[in-house]
Amino acid sequence: MAAPSHPGNPSTEKPPLWIIDLGRQAYEETWGLQQRLVRARLEERIPDVLLLLEHDPVFTMGRRGRKENMLLSEEALRARGMACITTERGGDVTYHGPGQLVGYPVVRVPGEGRKVKTLVQGFEEVLLRTLARFGVQGRRDPKNPGVWVGEAKVGSIGVAVRHDVSFHGFSLNVDMALAPFSWIHTCGHRDLSVTSLGELLGEEVRVREVKEAVASLFMQTLSYRLCLPDASQGREARALCLPFPEARFIEG
Repeated sequence: MAAPSHPGNPSTEKPPLWIIDLGRQAYEETWGLQQRLVRARLEERIPDVLLLLEHDPVFTMGRRGRKENMLLSEEALRARGMACITTERGGDVTYHGPGQLVGYPVVRVPGEGRKVKTLVQGFEEVLLRTLARFGVQGRRDPKNPGVWVGEAKVGSIGVAVRHDVSFHGFSLNVDMALAPFSWIHTCGHRDLSVTSLGELLGEEVRVREVKEAVASLFMQTLSYRLCLPDASQGREARALCLPFPEARFIEG
């Protein structure tokens, strides 16, 4: 698919992007960080940002979520040291945990009329190209956002938009425990199969490897150039308690 166009930029000029590797984080911490980044992006204090990370085990419920799709009681969740957090993203209930790569793009929605669908298709394309880099052929489902291999879902997408800035984003099951998906009706589907890249390949896959691929393909697919903060942006990054963007994601 063609990369989404960026309003206000000539087609030959790629807009800047910060890529931040957050390692492993609790969900609430990165949720709060996204809120701060959205405000800063709306005020043009920072460029578009891509956060890459893994989460501590957690369930999240999107705007269309229904409580009956969470199959464990609150007591059972607490006994496992987990919670189900309701958020403003699209979609229903899903699981995040170690071994799953999560991407939170805090970006301007491309084009006139806030073309969210175009942006979601761009995120899907990043995940499809990432799978292909590891020798796996994924597919879209025209009725459901995300990425499948055969009949099993391997990547999920759920975004929110504040004015014309998108946040939340996508996840890709790299090499993770899949049992928690059996405790929910994943994405609101009762019979949805879930898989991971490691399961598909029959071997261990490191999240760091996939993170490098996603970073590169996000820039290629959505036509960004990686940049590092100048002096004033560096002050903004520190004020936001944001680690500096990763120079290691610069190709070449």
